[in-house]
Amino acid sequence: MAFFKESFLNARRAELLRSVCRFQYQLNGGTWKNGEINSKQILGTSVVVFVNVPGSGGADTITGVRVYDNNDNLAGEQAISLQRSSVNTALLRFAFPLIEAE
Repeated sequence: MAFFKESFLNARRAELLRSVCRFQYQLNGGTWKNGEINSKQILGTSVVVFVNVPGSGGADTITGVRVYDNNDNLAGEQAISLQRSSVNTALLRFAFPLIEAE
C-alpha cells in the first residue's frame, strides 16, 4: 500500500514541471551551451522534456547535459557521449519519473 496520495504526487509533478527551466549541453568536453526546450509535459508519472540541440556546423560529440531550476540552481547533470556528423541536430528527451517505491 502506498503512503502518498496520488493527488499529492500529481501536485509534485506539476511543481517539478514548472521548476525545470533551462537545459544545457556540452560539446566535446568544452563549453556549455543552452538547448531550446521544445516541449514540457507530464506523461503518466513522469515529467518529460524535449530539448533541441542544433548542429554546430561540424562533427562533434555531446559529452554532457545538465538542467537548472527556475532559481538558476543546478538541479542535475550527467556525462553522455552522443556523436554527431556535421549535418545532424539532436533532440534530447529527459524523463523524470516521480513515483513512490512500494
